[in-house]
Amino acid sequence: MRKSTLKKSLIRAFPDPEPAARRAFVRSLPPAPASHIRFLLGQAGYIRKSAWAASLAVFALALALGRLAPQAGVWAAAALTPFAAMTAVTEGARSALYGMQELELAARFGLKSVAMARLGAMGLAHLILLAILAPLGSAGLVRTGVYLLTPYLLTALLGMAALRRLRGREAVYAAAAVAVLVAGSALLLHVGLDAYAPARFRWWPPVLLLAAGLTGREYWKTIKRTEELSWN
Repeated sequence: MRKSTLKKSLIRAFPDPEPAARRAFVRSLPPAPASHIRFLLGQAGYIRKSAWAASLAVFALALALGRLAPQAGVWAAAALTPFAAMTAVTEGARSALYGMQELELAARFGLKSVAMARLGAMGLAHLILLAILAPLGSAGLVRTGVYLLTPYLLTALLGMAALRRLRGREAVYAAAAVAVLVAGSALLLHVGLDAYAPARFRWWPPVLLLAAGLTGREYWKTIKRTEELSWN
């Protein structure tokens, strides 16, 4: 008799008994601990590659403008940052956009933690890229940073507000419309009001602080909303 045939015959003749209380034992095992950094990096891996590619493309274009035309690079880069913010907002709300809230509520890591991690991962990456762009402008480090960060935060604020109130594709279209609106406003501020002139810089820090505060408030509302969802 062939060895493989003998082995199969023995398995059929002497089947392994089903372990007693196997499921209860598996459920009793504690999950492997995960540090905050490990969890953040793990969730960053679930962010779509297209979202990372779009963000890098936006910042690469802004970097090229800053090197080739330092005078025009500041306001042109400021008009591009809203599109990077749009990718972060839509990616952070992907669970709601695709109707995956209930599934992620039943997972090991709650929907609140997942949303915070994905928004935080993309926001941190964008902050690093903004810091790289800031020294390239002719307006100086502080002014360029303010010019770049203000439209980014305004887009994040309005985009999260739209995603919190709308569902499905309508929310994506609304976030895209917000990015176009803020980008167009940045261009109009340059063309119509010369808002990037040194004499008008005093108006930018209050707007930035207001946008930062409201963005943080809207971010907290977005995260708190996930706590209102319950698993049926």
